[in-house]
Parts: sequence; structure tokens; C-alpha cells
Amino acid sequence: MIQTVEIARIMTDLLPKLGAEDTAVIGVNLPALTSRLRHLEDAFPEGVQHSIAIKTNPHPKMLEFLVSQGFGLEAASIEEVRMALAAGCSPAQIVFDSPVKTRNEIREISSFPGILANVNSLEELDRFDADFEGILGIRINPQVHTGAPDLYDVSKNESKFGVPVDMKEHIVDAALRYPVRALHMHSGSQMKNLNIQRGALKELKRIADTINAEAPGKIKVLDIGGGLLTESLGSQTQMEAYGQIVAEVFRGSGYLLVTEFGQWVQDEAGFALSVIEYVLTPNKVFIHLGADFFMRDVYTKARSFPMTVWNGDATQVQGLDKVYDIAGPLCFAGDYLAHGIQLPAVLQEGQYLFIDHTGANTYALWSRHCSRTLPATWAWDGNSMVKWSNRLTIGF
Repeated sequence: MIQTVEIARIMTDLLPKLGAEDTAVIGVNLPALTSRLRHLEDAFPEGVQHSIAIKTNPHPKMLEFLVSQGFGLEAASIEEVRMALAAGCSPAQIVFDSPVKTRNEIREISSFPGILANVNSLEELDRFDADFEGILGIRINPQVHTGAPDLYDVSKNESKFGVPVDMKEHIVDAALRYPVRALHMHSGSQMKNLNIQRGALKELKRIADTINAEAPGKIKVLDIGGGLLTESLGSQTQMEAYGQIVAEVFRGSGYLLVTEFGQWVQDEAGFALSVIEYVLTPNKVFIHLGADFFMRDVYTKARSFPMTVWNGDATQVQGLDKVYDIAGPLCFAGDYLAHGIQLPAVLQEGQYLFIDHTGANTYALWSRHCSRTLPATWAWDGNSMVKWSNRLTIGF
């Protein structure tokens, strides 16, 4: 979590740069992001390709930064493939995972050397011509439950993603008949049980080994997806524990491993700022970010965001706490970011609410509801705030 002294530096540099229309700001913490990227690399065996999920935060400057740090990008749509290329990502570091690839989209990517395209079904294999210059993979549903919330559990039996692992014979047969060179598995976002995931990884390797026993060297790439819960970096992280499991399962196998982490990388590397517009009796606070920015949190189970309050002179508001409900700006009754949160009792109009851990699935999910303008995005580089993009009026 970002330290108070660093927030003060951010506020001191940022506030004089804002205009009257800047009632909210989207922020990126580049030092935190860099630390998380390095931690991800260090947690895994050398040579693993990490392609960060674009959908978690698709800001063009974010994608450029990730590429500049040597990371690939994972695209869930053809639009995201194009964004990855525009950001300077090599096709060989792009993973294309859309479950509804059209024939035209497949033709578009067919000449991109080294792009990893994972089919979502065996039927999709027929859409790829022999002259496809990328790496063709099959997504497998491991049919395990790793503790991911139901909404994000992509590996249950009724999932729309991948070929069920109990169709192993059909998977092996298809891999032998088509120019398949990769297998892909993603067990779900926010998975908790790494022992179950260990078993899923072992099964993925067994299938690859079975194919290679029939056709030596056919499967070269194993894309193991992402899906870990976000966490603060400390002496022993879940990411390190997971990296050790991956090293153990695939030691000496010779497969090129690919990951697709998103939320774990981005969540704690982002923050948001809003003017406090109204403080109403007995305990309602109205701000300029709600379900438009925190769509997942308002419409599903809200995350717990660290919040602090600041004055216009970049000093922190402190004192005895009071219980507040934080309401967003949208015109529907459920637009609350938090209920029963403790904040200083002396809240007033014109102060600022600083909200940490907002880097994942916020900017990416900006809602058109009520047609509110997307705030400007600013990046903290450790010394100053640099504007990444201006306010953007939503077009229809």
C-alpha cells in the first residue's frame, strides 16, 4: 500500500496542475507497478514469457510502459491485438484468447509471426489455414475449482471457456491432426487453492507429454494463464509460492511457458482521486467516482479500498473518525462505493478522497451510464505526476 508521505508528494505535485473541471483523477503508480513486474519475473523460472492481460487496464500509455519493460500482452479481442501492436509489442509476445474469433479476425492475424492464438473449441481449429504464421494452441478447461468466485470461475464444468479436460482423447487427436503447437489452461481469476492448481498444471503437462510421445516435439508452448489474487509484496508472497510450484511441475520439460496475469500486476499500482462534493447529515458523502469507475465493485461484491482524505494544500485530514457511506455520482440507488467506512469526522466540501488499489478493472470498465466524462489519467513516476491522457467525453 502506498505510504502517506508518498501520497503527500503526489498531492503536492498534482493539485496545482488540475483545472476546475478535474473533479476526479485516475492515477497510475509507476514505481509500484515496476516493483510488481520485477517480482513477477523473479518468482518464476528464467525464460517464462509473461504477457500481461490488456483487459485489466488497456490505457495505451500503460501498454507502452509494459512493453518497454520487456513484457508481452494478452488480448481478449481483435481490438486488443491491434492495441498491443500499436504499443510496440512484438507479435511473438502477443497472446490472442478471444472465444469468438471471426474468420476475418483469424485472417488478419494469420501473417503475424509468432502470435499465440488459443482456440476455445476444437471446432475453431478448422478456421485456421495451413499458412498461419503464428502458434496455434488449444484452450483446455481443467474442470477444477481453485476457490475463485463463481463469477470469475472459468474452469467449472459449465464454463464457456475451453475444451473440457475429460475430452482428453479428443484433444490429443486434434493436436495430432492439426498444426497445433501449444496448449493453454486458465483455472480462473482470484484463485486461492494452489494445491488444486498444481494438479491442473500436472494434467496439462501430461496431455502435452502424451501428444509429444506420438509426435515428438509437436507441443512446444504451454500457456498457463494467470488468475492469482492481488496481494501486497512482502517476505513471502503467493506469487512466489506459485512460481515454485510451476518450477517444480515443469522442471526439465523443455516447454516454453507463458503466463497471462492482469489483476495481480495492476491492482495495487493504481489510485484515484475525487473531490468531495457533498457531506450530508447524518453520514453520506458524495464523490465524483462511483459505478462508472468501480463498476464491478458496485454491481457485485465491492473490494475494500484504502482511503484517506486530503485538503487542497496537500495536507492530510485527520482526527476522530466517523462512519460514512460513500455515494457515487450516477443516477441510480445502488451507486455506493462503500458503506460504513471510517473517515475523519471533519469532512467537508472541497476536500479530496484518495482511493488506493484501483489499478485493475476500473478504467477498463468505465461505464457510459449517465454519460459522464472519463477523468484525465496521470502517472506518478516517483518524482512528479505526468499526464497520460486528457478528460474524454463519451461518444455514442
